[in-house]
Amino acid sequence: MAGGRPTAYKPENAEIARHACMIGATNDTLAERFAVCRRTIDNWIAAIPEFSAAVGEGRAVADGSVVSALFARATGMEQRMTKVFCHRGQPVMANYTVQLPPDVRACIFWLRNRRPEQWRENRPLTAEGDDRDWVSELEAASERVRLAAIAERPRADPAQSAAEGPVRSEVDAAVRGAAERLQVHSVHS
Repeated sequence: MAGGRPTAYKPENAEIARHACMIGATNDTLAERFAVCRRTIDNWIAAIPEFSAAVGEGRAVADGSVVSALFARATGMEQRMTKVFCHRGQPVMANYTVQLPPDVRACIFWLRNRRPEQWRENRPLTAEGDDRDWVSELEAASERVRLAAIAERPRADPAQSAAEGPVRSEVDAAVRGAAERLQVHSVHS
């Protein structure tokens, strides 16, 4: 005969735990619900397969709901709304749809968890061999952009502007090349 206090577990606890976990109950919440300590809940999960399966099923439903809601926030969604107002003393209901744009924080959260190698906050920006002279390359690109801005200024002499044409295209090509090497994508083409 095993020693210790008799268990407070009842077979109906599994179904109660499943429903509680479907709405987000934690082990602490379950312990409060069953008037036991958290360690008892942990022991029930480890020792009673029916209880463990019920908790797992309930949590899977809750997690699925959260994933669905997060995905909807990350990708944008339509929400049907009803507005009630008074017209000539009578309540009037108007149904309409609101277009909710994607939420940037939800997108970041989703991507950091689903694709951590590409989206983690402290990922390396370049490969090991590529970072040896990126500062000088950026400075050179900046100088070329400055020269391009000077070249774009209107000139009084059309012959002088025509003569700078090849220089301008060389600057553009150099800036594009630096941007490609540094994986910078410009909005302008």
